[in-house]
Amino acid sequence: MAWPGASDERGPHAGPPGGPEAATGAASAGDVVLPLTKARVAAVLEALDYPLIRDRNDDLGAMWAQAIFHIYLLGPDESVLQVRGSWHRRLALERLGEVLMLVDHWNREFVGPKCYVRVLDDGRLSVVAEVSTPLGAGVSDNQLTVLLQRGIGQGMRMMRDLEIRYPDPAAQPPASLS
Repeated sequence: MAWPGASDERGPHAGPPGGPEAATGAASAGDVVLPLTKARVAAVLEALDYPLIRDRNDDLGAMWAQAIFHIYLLGPDESVLQVRGSWHRRLALERLGEVLMLVDHWNREFVGPKCYVRVLDDGRLSVVAEVSTPLGAGVSDNQLTVLLQRGIGQGMRMMRDLEIRYPDPAAQPPASLS
């Protein structure tokens, strides 16, 4: 399975993205701009070999050990692509101040994704990373691939930072019984 946001390994002198046809101006099938649809999003996620899931509302998503990402088509014409990732663990409400500082720092230092904290019904904290892109004019398969890779990949950076800041207590050796 490919890691979200994996970079292009072509090197600095590999020519234009898209291969030789890009240099001649000829469009490939992946460059044709079409309306955004759930079927196209699902096809791109499958082509990327991302672990595709569908929830009970038929919304799309992808799941990794550290996070679940939902992909929504928003707006009256479903032309806004939103990639929303939620960290797999919940934090105690008493950590709200420190988590808000971490998220605020993230939002100041990085262009994306937008990160925020939600207080859930049970009083625990959920950290969310989200990117929304309006695509009313349509999107090519190549563009959609990049948008999904970047949305998930950038969100995974935030999830990695959370894993470092709040390591899984069950992964730590037990305290001495002395």
